[in-house]
Amino acid sequence: MKKKIQFLALFLSAFIEKHRKYLFIGIFFGLTTTLLLLQIYPYYKESINVKVEKIGLIGKFSENNLPLSVRNKISLGITSLSPSGEATSSLAYSWTIKSNGLSYVFQLLDNLYWHDGKKFVADDVSYKLKDITFSPLSKNTVEVILKEPYAPILTNLSYPLMKPGLVGLGLYQTEKIKYSQDYISEIVLRPYKKNLPILNYKFYENTKEAILAFKMGEINKLEQLSNLEDLNDLKSIQVFQYSLYDRIVAVFLNLKNPYFKEKEVRQALNYAVPSFPDFEKAYTPISPFSWAYSNKIRLYKYDPETAQKILSKTILASSSSEITISTYASTIETAQKIADGWNKIGIKSKIKVESLIPSDYQAFLLTFQVPSDPDQYQFWQSTQEDTNITHYTNLKIDKLLEDGRKTLDKDTRKKIYADFQRYLVDDSPVIFLYFPKAYTVERK
Repeated sequence: MKKKIQFLALFLSAFIEKHRKYLFIGIFFGLTTTLLLLQIYPYYKESINVKVEKIGLIGKFSENNLPLSVRNKISLGITSLSPSGEATSSLAYSWTIKSNGLSYVFQLLDNLYWHDGKKFVADDVSYKLKDITFSPLSKNTVEVILKEPYAPILTNLSYPLMKPGLVGLGLYQTEKIKYSQDYISEIVLRPYKKNLPILNYKFYENTKEAILAFKMGEINKLEQLSNLEDLNDLKSIQVFQYSLYDRIVAVFLNLKNPYFKEKEVRQALNYAVPSFPDFEKAYTPISPFSWAYSNKIRLYKYDPETAQKILSKTILASSSSEITISTYASTIETAQKIADGWNKIGIKSKIKVESLIPSDYQAFLLTFQVPSDPDQYQFWQSTQEDTNITHYTNLKIDKLLEDGRKTLDKDTRKKIYADFQRYLVDDSPVIFLYFPKAYTVERK
């Protein structure tokens, strides 16, 4: 036994002596590889465990009109908006207002980098805003110069800045973009922070295509669906319902039409519109969460008797009179309910589906976008012929809208927009109905 051990020891000693160089190299590389694997493994483990959300959105989009829900993930604005619509800090941590509102000087955060590795500086601040100039004062200071005071400027500057190719400054970096003709068909966003999922957005031309993709497993989430009709047969899904407070469904009355010249007629038609219990009622053109919202307005509760009494003495009571409610295909059911309500009190009404807003419409049911700032100059000011589609003219409203966008003091602005809502709702050029709903659908 002793001789065997001695022989083995001599054999190993001779083997090591002969192959010492190769053994040393092997041990060195073995230890190095082990240490490297120990370093890499946590990242590898993290990479294979990263969640990927495949999200479907409906619509045709380019880099310039990408949905804000996506754009906000890629980049940031000079300001950001609170839930009530007030401007707060973002890329700019502070600002001062000078020269009676004609100059805003923004102090920008330092050590921020674009996703392409270039440092963010004042020269990068550029928005396409009419009659507004951006002038860098230093690398971290930019002055915004206006020709006249414009209170909504801070809200406008919340729009995320972006370089071509969807290069931004936010939590998510654009990893891949696919195009179909001139529109984006897919975007992959990779997060900068751990524990955030990769977001793979796919865009579909219409709801039918998006729902088919969901059913086929191409995506696992659908956002901003307007209805769930084609998904009722699926059981293993989660549905999240919410109201869109940045949009309002309303009936716009063409005030050039002799039917709607008198305020009492417009009010009566408002009283004759049935309620929509499945939706949250909209009372004014401003979101109820806005700092400028006011509930001190006329309330139009469904009152067909009062409506009939008023309208029986007007031109609409004539047997030859008839109101055509124009609308898009997506809101035809709402239009029919309104027509039924008006027919019920003897006002003949019919529905017409349109693809565009005709200049000679009578009543048009549509969903309009509510701006983040209470300034609604473009919709109701009498000089705005292209966007004031009701052809509404009211000198008092004109003055309030002009003062509201030039006044910088928040409390004063709030009073101005409270009066604006009170007078506009009383005048009733538009019948405000409800905030539309949207749905997000996910697989369980």
